[in-house]
Amino acid sequence: MKKRDCCEIILNHACDLGCAFCSQADFSPASLMKPGDAVRHIYAAKKDGFTRLGFSGGEALLRRDLPQLIKAARKVGFKAVRLQTNGLRLSSFAAAEKLVRAGLTVCKFTFAGHLPEVHDRLVGKPGAFKKSMTGLSNMVKLNAAVGVNLLVTKANYRSLPETLNFFIQKGVSNFVLIYPIYTGAMARSAALRISLPEAAPFIAKALRLAADSGLGREVKALNVPPCLLPGFESMASGLYRFNTVVVAADGEARDLDSSVAAARRQGPPCALCFFKKTCRGIDHNYLDIFGWKGISPVKGKPAPARLKAGPHFTNNEKCFLELLRGGKARGTAELLRAAKSVPLCYDCSDGSNVMTTGTALVKKGLVSRVLRGGIYLWSLKHA
Repeated sequence: MKKRDCCEIILNHACDLGCAFCSQADFSPASLMKPGDAVRHIYAAKKDGFTRLGFSGGEALLRRDLPQLIKAARKVGFKAVRLQTNGLRLSSFAAAEKLVRAGLTVCKFTFAGHLPEVHDRLVGKPGAFKKSMTGLSNMVKLNAAVGVNLLVTKANYRSLPETLNFFIQKGVSNFVLIYPIYTGAMARSAALRISLPEAAPFIAKALRLAADSGLGREVKALNVPPCLLPGFESMASGLYRFNTVVVAADGEARDLDSSVAAARRQGPPCALCFFKKTCRGIDHNYLDIFGWKGISPVKGKPAPARLKAGPHFTNNEKCFLELLRGGKARGTAELLRAAKSVPLCYDCSDGSNVMTTGTALVKKGLVSRVLRGGIYLWSLKHA
């Protein structure tokens, strides 16, 4: 049986920004999933065995019924409910709090860099960066798991390491570095085009920074082949399955892995590459513009990325520390029960993640672990 992981529901295509890199710019802004249909897809996703549910657009925050849809997702049993957003409307703390109280666990923001003037220019709205950053800060304060999607363009690719560090300092632990697909508005934005070989060294520098910060496993590079990420090949999204079904606003469902595979091509370098059986190649829209120039095969099995137990914390680690606040020692089962009340915790279904996360914090010198009566007890080391 095919693995079921995430169901992504596109609620609408309307948006309050006009991003120059938007891949959905050619969709009708009038496309809207009816509330009853949205609820039906939520129930169907749970029945079909999906473990995570996501809402996106367009801009899903334009939907006034979003809190009710989040409640419906939690009611049927989804522990992880994610929102993909530009974050503008989360600048209201009351609006952000309403979503978290409804059951939102993960909030993914899209940014075009860490410089306000660059972000505002690319999204087409003065002051957008400030509002979105306020929204991000609100979600961090509310203990939601916050992630950032960073769009890679000619306007920002050289500053990617600085951008990643900026958001890490703001409390973000999860990132996707997205090299754009040349469809929609991005297909017409010639001034934003940068080839993969030109952008990849700066993407790799950002991945190195993440690895040194302790967040190496929390950062992925989307639409970048592993051959261009020496030392970080495993962080290329093309090497793993999304296991995601996307339900469009009109109700049509498509398997994301199948869609990505259909759009990608392998070329002459791929035949000689170590990853020829696992990498699906490069998007055909990119190849129509840049071709295969600068793409070389990986000769031989590369060494795994060197990941460190750095000074920053993953969302799981933040949750673990939150649950131990107050100094009381807790067993693994007790931690799992307590985690249900913390939005940060969205992927722990058994003790394995508790053990993995707790062990990482023990190595960082922040948590103590003792075995008593066959049960591991965890506590803050300097409580």
